[in-house]
Amino acid sequence: MANEELSRSGDALRKRLDEQEVLLFTVQQLRKDLDEPDLALPRLGNEAFEQLRAEVKARLELWQRSGSTSMARAINRVDLTEAQVDRALEAGGLHELAGAMVLRCLQKVLLRERYAGRF
Repeated sequence: MANEELSRSGDALRKRLDEQEVLLFTVQQLRKDLDEPDLALPRLGNEAFEQLRAEVKARLELWQRSGSTSMARAINRVDLTEAQVDRALEAGGLHELAGAMVLRCLQKVLLRERYAGRF
């Protein structure tokens, strides 16, 4: 996703991270998809998205430095398309990719909860 695209589509989504339950479920989804059970739960509020992005970016950087297959596996589990990954990397590198991953996990949570009749 381009920076502008992530900002436009993500603004409304990011606001949902102000809800305790949504934030908790999103962190749980990220932990599962990234296979990172120690991913920190950020404080509720305006900075939650950026804190999550920073946490995910740190993992991506670690995996990239170590040559681990964990990055490819995480991208696959988060369910980003190759085109989305390419756009994110071109637009802002790992910072943008981390944001796209957080938003995708947030979308997964909202869709699952909506279809379950809870949100």
